[in-house]
Amino acid sequence: MQVPHSPETSLAHSQQLPRPRKPGWRVFLGRAAWSRYTYERPVGGDLKLLGSVSKGSQVGALAMTAEGEYVQVVGDYLVPLKAKEIAKAVANAPKEPNPVLSGETPSWLASRKEAPAPVVVVKKRRVAVMP
Repeated sequence: MQVPHSPETSLAHSQQLPRPRKPGWRVFLGRAAWSRYTYERPVGGDLKLLGSVSKGSQVGALAMTAEGEYVQVVGDYLVPLKAKEIAKAVANAPKEPNPVLSGETPSWLASRKEAPAPVVVVKKRRVAVMP
């Protein structure tokens, strides 16, 4: 048995659904994050690379200029970003939780020097003799 839907129930149901959220800036800090989008800049240059930034289809490295403005970097192309929005995203950004991605060798992957070398024994192969 099917229950007929009244316009009042569908109206109440549509009001309970949350509105889709506008995508905000997502920031990941660290060398591993920005190294996918640009090359390393010289120390004391006009750009300080911080991490990566993305919003929808816009992705790139996050950098700060000498004047203190945030920019998105892809290769050599710079896109200015709104400082207020990016500063909020940087404050909530994770800071390279995975040591494998940051270039450091984790302790469980480091080779142990106290382990003896394996012993390899080479045996002769049997050769079948035909009568």
